[in-house]
Amino acid sequence: MRRKTSRVRKGKNRRQIELQVRSPRIVGFGILRGFGKLAKIGFLLLLVGGAVWGARVGLQKVFIENPDFQLKNIEMSDAMMSAKDLVGLTGVDPGKSIFSADLPEVEKIIGERPSIVSIKVSRHLPDTLQVDLVERTPVAWIECRRLGIIGKDPMTGVMVDEEGFCFPCETWWESVAEHLPVIVVEEAEGDDFVLGKRLRHREVERGLALVQRSAHHLAGSNWSLPVIGVRNDFSLVAATNEGAVVTFGMYEHDRQLVDLLAILRHAEGSKRQVATVNLIPERNIPVIFQGDAPVKVNSGFDRPAGTRMERDVREILNRG
Repeated sequence: MRRKTSRVRKGKNRRQIELQVRSPRIVGFGILRGFGKLAKIGFLLLLVGGAVWGARVGLQKVFIENPDFQLKNIEMSDAMMSAKDLVGLTGVDPGKSIFSADLPEVEKIIGERPSIVSIKVSRHLPDTLQVDLVERTPVAWIECRRLGIIGKDPMTGVMVDEEGFCFPCETWWESVAEHLPVIVVEEAEGDDFVLGKRLRHREVERGLALVQRSAHHLAGSNWSLPVIGVRNDFSLVAATNEGAVVTFGMYEHDRQLVDLLAILRHAEGSKRQVATVNLIPERNIPVIFQGDAPVKVNSGFDRPAGTRMERDVREILNRG
């Protein structure tokens, strides 16, 4: 005969246990424990925030508000731009802390100017900014009236360096730039003289080459070529500082400038003044002196006197 045994229903016990676990008292303790953890985390965050705030205030007192770190000097490398020019362009305040100057922003503002090759700004504690600047040095103006570009005009003029890069006349260059020669061209395209880029006009490039060679050959003499014009695709016309109109070829400038110097010295020795001269022929160079009657010289290179470019060159020479 089998004994009757009592069986425990597992499902019922499980429900009873679940009810016991979810009792209000136990849930309350869980909530309190959760609040305790949150309080600890909040306290830690408060400590970290206080430390950061304290460090920031400390740095503010030690560096930003410390008069020992007030910006007093801006030292520029060997450049025409002055510290005053840099302050005006960037807004750097010499009266504030040296740490208030945003160096990358200063480099960006100055470095984007077409006249600047490179710039590097650094802090030299306690009170100095060092600015290492490389500028483009202008050697001539460009004038193309068709494009609204007027030589020796700081507002509309375009200057070029010895490599042919175009840039506007900066205010700190004005006193020097007014003595630079002007290269005149009648016909040009809008993209021939883009600021910040190398010029793209072949004949003007040859005019620039003549500017540089004449500076070498005429250095130390009483003569210069303040105006050079593109006459056509094979010749240039220039004016000396004494008003002589000189025709050059596109190439062989060294030989032609040697001939020009010999002619000018001969004229000076004979107390005469050159009116026009064509230096393209290697021999029998046609020269007309002031007061001489016009002479027709069959050189194969001559152009009638008084062409439009010659008149423009003389006008610019008289304009100074």
